Order: sequence, then structure tokens, then C-alpha cells
Amino acid sequence: MHMEENSIAVLKENCSNLAEHTLPRWNELPDLPLYMDQVLGLIERYLGAYPGFDGRGLTASMVNNYVKLGVMPPPVKKKYSRVHLGHLIAICLLKSCLPIASIQKLIAYELEIASPEAVYDHFCDTFERTNRAAAEAALHETESLNTLLSPLYHAALLAQAEQALALKLFSAYFPPDEKSK
Repeated sequence: MHMEENSIAVLKENCSNLAEHTLPRWNELPDLPLYMDQVLGLIERYLGAYPGFDGRGLTASMVNNYVKLGVMPPPVKKKYSRVHLGHLIAICLLKSCLPIASIQKLIAYELEIASPEAVYDHFCDTFERTNRAAAEAALHETESLNTLLSPLYHAALLAQAEQALALKLFSAYFPPDEKSK
């Protein structure tokens, strides 16, 4: 029983960390050009404590690949701006459930209908709201059966369901070209 109580305490701590993780808003991002090492350091600072980012840091070669693939704009004279930071935060958080090409299309579409500031701040709001909801649901599952397995099943199945929904919605919004069939 002691092990189960300890596991539930760990679950509660992780849920608390998830629910409390915030992202800097557009106006809180640095408003000056940054070099690659500064960008990598900031991304680590913003996302390093986030449970979904554990051990999946960002490297210079990854950033360069995102630029080459058109997922984010190229730097200006090897310097990066708020726009780049916003792109990188979104990419780092979305890449575990969406292919990079899908992330590129999604960001490009959003930027066609709203400003980078509005798109980024909305992304942050959605990120925080969904984290709080996931944490509350996990805690509720623990209370309903008083076991750690219930929230574990719930979290895994929720992740699977949400990923399936995201991929279906992406296909509905961005149907494949007839040429690619």
C-alpha cells in the first residue's frame, strides 16, 4: 500500500507541474535579434521543465532543418526573432503528435488568417488550457478507482484519441492533393 500511496503522490506532483506550466506570451519573448545558442537556451528555459519535452531538446541542426523544410522562416543575418521563437515553441510541442509537414501547413494557414502575435498567444492559451484539463482528468481517474493504473490508462488512451482526432482534423482541413495520389 505504501508504494501505491507514493505513486499517487508522484502522480499528483506531475499533474500539478503539468497544470502549472505556462509559456511566455508574445510580448514576453525577447524583442531583439538572437544568435542560435541564445535561441536554444531560451527554448530549453521555456520548455525544459515541461513533462512533454523531457529529453527531447532542440539542436542547431534541427532548427536548420526546420528552416530548410520551410516550417519556419530563415534567420536574418544568422539572427532569430520573436517569430522564430514562436515557431520553435510550437514545433517542439506539436512534433510528438503531428508530422513536421503537417505542422508547417498548420502554422502557415494560421498565419494567413491572423498575426503572428495572435496565433502564438492563442497557441499558448490552448496549450495551458489543455494541460490543466489533462491534469484534472488524471486526478479524477485516481479518485474514481483509487489506483494509479486508471489515470495511466486514461492518459495513454486520451493521447491516442487526441492524436487520432488531430490527424483526422488535419486531413479534413488539408486534404491531400490529387497529384500526390
